[in-house]
Amino acid sequence: MTQHDILTTRELKPGDFEAWFPLWGQYLALNQTRMRWTDRTALFRKLAHREGNAGAMVVECNGEMVGIAHFERHESPYAFENAYVVQDLYITPEAQAQKAGSTLIRAIYQQGMQEGAPLIYWMAAEASIRGQDAQAAVAVTSPFLQFRKAA
Repeated sequence: MTQHDILTTRELKPGDFEAWFPLWGQYLALNQTRMRWTDRTALFRKLAHREGNAGAMVVECNGEMVGIAHFERHESPYAFENAYVVQDLYITPEAQAQKAGSTLIRAIYQQGMQEGAPLIYWMAAEASIRGQDAQAAVAVTSPFLQFRKAA
């Protein structure tokens, strides 16, 4: 990739499975997670058809998909504004240097604004310094900590 490459963003479409699948697999491998084939295809269908509150956007470089982000619209029970919660964000290593991640985050934010959800938030792995640097270019860290309890 060079500085002359053109980055574009758009929503995930039903015909994108062949391009989406390898990126999703790389995301799962990076996070040391496995997912059954049937679950992967069901997830893709849900995202590509915007079922429920789920959605996805992609970033392309010269027409080739180089990043994905899955999100969910969160309707707040007490706030007047809704939010998009980015669940999964993956950018190929080659595209990270071209700021494809920030481009994708900005596109999700713009879509949220158009759909009445002017806030987006997500988590980043503490070990992903490169990812955190890219995300800090478009957002600020939250003062809140996340707590988990396994079932």
